[in-house]
Amino acid sequence: MKKNLILFLIAMLAIASCKTRERIVYFQDIVPNENIATQSTTALKLVPGDKVGVIVTSAATPELAARYNLTTGNNSTSNADNLRYTIDENGNIDLPGIGRTQISGLTRAEAAARIQAKFRDGILNDAVVTVAAYNRYITILGEVARPGRQEIVRDNLTLLEAIGQAGDLTITGRRDCIKVIRQEGNESKTYYVDLRSKDLFNSPVYNLQQNDVIYVEPNKVKMGQSTNNDNSVRNISTWLSVTSVLTSIAILIFR
Repeated sequence: MKKNLILFLIAMLAIASCKTRERIVYFQDIVPNENIATQSTTALKLVPGDKVGVIVTSAATPELAARYNLTTGNNSTSNADNLRYTIDENGNIDLPGIGRTQISGLTRAEAAARIQAKFRDGILNDAVVTVAAYNRYITILGEVARPGRQEIVRDNLTLLEAIGQAGDLTITGRRDCIKVIRQEGNESKTYYVDLRSKDLFNSPVYNLQQNDVIYVEPNKVKMGQSTNNDNSVRNISTWLSVTSVLTSIAILIFR
């Protein structure tokens, strides 16, 4: 009798352990040496509201090239924003020497090539243009260690990188229901991602875009803790039930 009870308890613990693993472990369906289809990493496109720095250089006439670069003047404490252009609502920036230039929808490299071509068209024949991007962010909320706004400091950022930068999900975060809210035109579209599945790598939101919002839902345990009064009663009841069951099992085993 005692042996059967012990075996039963071991089986119940094994089942509970499996259930916990199913809820927590990432990429459960990946097998060793498997090739997984993954969204290609692509450079972010510039959008209205982004800030860009544009540097024009010339080997033959560096003094002439310097005229087309923003400066802080004599005020050494000037804000760095004074050296940057803000892409307007129509996707343009207004550059000295060449005027209004549309760069929204382009990558940094494409924007630099477009501006450089304009300078080399009779203004500065050996101009070399470099474009840097600033003021690009994503926001991650919910059950992560460090929720908040993250700056995109490279030309691309994956969902996994953003979660890693936020300190990973808490133990009470749902791995199976990550929401990514993305503005597409005049609408906001919500995508759902399951971190437990390899399908994540081929999701349209695997590569994030600036202004994406990531939300990690709490699990049932965390949501149950949101109502203190009801939850206190529920916790007391639960622990009394557990204690009663464990006491009964102990009596059966050791009597």
